[in-house]
Amino acid sequence: MASRKSILGLGLFVTLAYAGHHWLERNVEVVTLHTQATAASFDHFARVLIVDDPPSAWIRAEKPDRLWLGALRENPEVLIHRDGRDQRYEAEIWDGGAHGRVDRLFREKYGLLDRVLGWLWRRDPVMIRLDPE
Repeated sequence: MASRKSILGLGLFVTLAYAGHHWLERNVEVVTLHTQATAASFDHFARVLIVDDPPSAWIRAEKPDRLWLGALRENPEVLIHRDGRDQRYEAEIWDGGAHGRVDRLFREKYGLLDRVLGWLWRRDPVMIRLDPE
């Protein structure tokens, strides 16, 4: 039988997890990226953070082995679902090179969240510039 402290701890954890999820949904912009390995249809999708750099936008693959990144390399035409609308972009993958400016855009928009996500998941990130079609 579970102790009262265990039940209280579990309840507190669930409450904090729900509050954190609710805060993220309201304060962090996550878009859905659709890629296609062929011109026939969009067959890969990923949820990614995005920053604006008018007239372009930037997304980031946290690791170079992401499955959707392979499809993007084959066909740079992508579809971004953002604010309830779909927008087509031409993606340009920036392998290597200076990422400082783009990293700064992500830090400015996402703050501590970007740093925590980078510490947890980011290994050799790949920057992707999105130019509207």
